[in-house]
Amino acid sequence: MEVVDISLKEKIILVNGVVLFLMLATALTNSWQAFGYLTGLSLSLWLITGAMKEDKLGPALWIGVSVFIIWSVCTTLIFKYWAEFRGQFPEFTIAGMHPGFFILFPVMWLLIFIPGTLSYALLFDRWIMTEDDWKEFCRKTGKEGEL
Repeated sequence: MEVVDISLKEKIILVNGVVLFLMLATALTNSWQAFGYLTGLSLSLWLITGAMKEDKLGPALWIGVSVFIIWSVCTTLIFKYWAEFRGQFPEFTIAGMHPGFFILFPVMWLLIFIPGTLSYALLFDRWIMTEDDWKEFCRKTGKEGEL
């Protein structure tokens, strides 16, 4: 029997396939908090996969882990406030919003997507496609003089 060599990126994609299956299982069993954590894990794995250079993790791992930690803390707070104020109006608001809604939009989106996309953009020029890599790509494709 022949052994198939699977790269690190392919292993991460396989793990993400298992996570997606678990997401389906949690959705079918109405386990929405577990679904929230698995969603954050899946998004982090895709971010890590996209930020890898060749078959090396490099700084992609730290971005993925930080995004997952922020996602998990925010998901925990959303479900905490949902359980605390279930069936009633909250006793307080944050910036005029329900506490869980405030965690979902201003906090979660700002803490994940601004640093996540900004660091990915900075990472792209320094790690994924450096100037030397771009010149090498242009040389290989024969487009060196056109760009």
